[in-house]
Amino acid sequence: MRLKTHVADVTTLRDLVRVRAAEHGDREFAVVDDESVTFAQADSEANRLAHGLLARGVAKGDVVATYLYNSVDHILVWFACAKIGAIWAPLNIALRSHDLAHTVSDSRATAVVVDGELLPRYLEVRAGIEPRPRVEVLRGGGEPPPGFERLAALRAATAAEPPADVRWSDPAGLIYTGGTTGLPKGVLVANMWYFPGIFRYAEMLRPGPGDVHLGNGQMCHTIGSAVDVVAPLYWGMKTVLTRWFDANRVLERAREHGTTLSVVIGPAMVPMLALPELPDDADNPLRLAATGTGGAPRELVDGFSRRFGIDLLELYGQTETGPLGCVSQRLDDRPYHSLGTANGWADVAVLDTDDLPCPAGETGEIVLRPRFPRSFLLAYWGSPDRYVDACRELWFHTGDLGHLDERGYLHFDGRMAHLINRRGERISAFEVEQVVAAHPGVARCAVVGVPVGTDEEIKAYVEPVAGVALTEPDVVRFCAERIAHFKVPRYVEFVEEFPVSVTKGEIERHTLRARGVGDAWDREAVGVKVRRKV
Repeated sequence: MRLKTHVADVTTLRDLVRVRAAEHGDREFAVVDDESVTFAQADSEANRLAHGLLARGVAKGDVVATYLYNSVDHILVWFACAKIGAIWAPLNIALRSHDLAHTVSDSRATAVVVDGELLPRYLEVRAGIEPRPRVEVLRGGGEPPPGFERLAALRAATAAEPPADVRWSDPAGLIYTGGTTGLPKGVLVANMWYFPGIFRYAEMLRPGPGDVHLGNGQMCHTIGSAVDVVAPLYWGMKTVLTRWFDANRVLERAREHGTTLSVVIGPAMVPMLALPELPDDADNPLRLAATGTGGAPRELVDGFSRRFGIDLLELYGQTETGPLGCVSQRLDDRPYHSLGTANGWADVAVLDTDDLPCPAGETGEIVLRPRFPRSFLLAYWGSPDRYVDACRELWFHTGDLGHLDERGYLHFDGRMAHLINRRGERISAFEVEQVVAAHPGVARCAVVGVPVGTDEEIKAYVEPVAGVALTEPDVVRFCAERIAHFKVPRYVEFVEEFPVSVTKGEIERHTLRARGVGDAWDREAVGVKVRRKV
């Protein structure tokens, strides 16, 4: 299949794993901390797991959810799904309680694979998952609870490729991402969705013999899977991952494995820049990285590049529009401050509130349209109306603000609606509001994102129930027990009333956002800790 000037020798993940195994055999493919797998092993072990899934009734089109840290096993389970045409649904390991139960239920998974460290969290909500996965598998940990079996038990004796009719247009992944008006939404993608990202990787980073990729993402995200795993697989490269991103280990891993190419998003830059500066920071093999900075100040991006000696190319995109940004810079085409162009992968426009084109330099909503079939999302899982609305007028509406300059280069200007982008996570303010409102001491609430430095932080405005002695730490601790740590509000401000619109009587969130942090209580300033629980 031809995509622009590129000719794909395979068009499904199933065939990609098999063909690269035949080409590269016992060469090392992926390293995750202290474990590794060769190209040949990735193929044969994925086949064994695929037979195990088939034997348990998992079929083409069924969803297999993974609640796993980055690991070789996680990669193999994913590839096993690809082998039989099952839909891989990686769950964010930070999910807990309310949002974990919702996401597993929403996926309607036939099977789920859970890390031993995450098992207590899964068991806590297991009874409330509807429908509950028929096949439940434990990776590591102690004795499997009733109804679970070990991952090792799925490995069949035969390493032969299982029979399956899998096409480029078939669904292959279900990736959950934050929504603007509700809980995380499932983005259904086809096999073909991965392939434009593969070739954009080549256009941006120009991999050659001896190049090694450094992965900084989690596999539940597009970067951590489609870019950190699939792109290196296609180009026959070794990829180096970690179980969980740790800013202290990025350069250590780069030097240990000689990694030369990477993707470093803005939220990863900040903790790396916060580390004590060392004279040899730039003495590392990383030479080039793609980055999505989400409007971070230019001085931060340039400072990162200078300190660590890494050339950076900007990109823009969303899970829905494919891996590695369908708008991006190139080494020979990167006008200062712009995100670049679509480089023939999509059409780009900026529209006003009536869905009419904005003139050059005027801010509006960024909209995108694919030039190749199945290269954008297939659907929002179980939400056809949401999909139709997002794709109205034959444009995918991103919900982001931007403008095109006189030469057609895209510039990012901010975000619309109630979506909060905090440290690389897209968080629905509506979802956090639901949890805050569930506290018996809360009469009414609103959650907004407020700018803090180069990032957004979550602020909850709370109207307490009359006569109830509610405190700010009460609100934070209540949330921490029910949602992922990165969704817990940092700021809490008690109010007696909310600004409301005259026409609908709705809370004017734009007014609340405009107040910024203000005099709000800050959990970080007073030392109230919210830790990621495993």
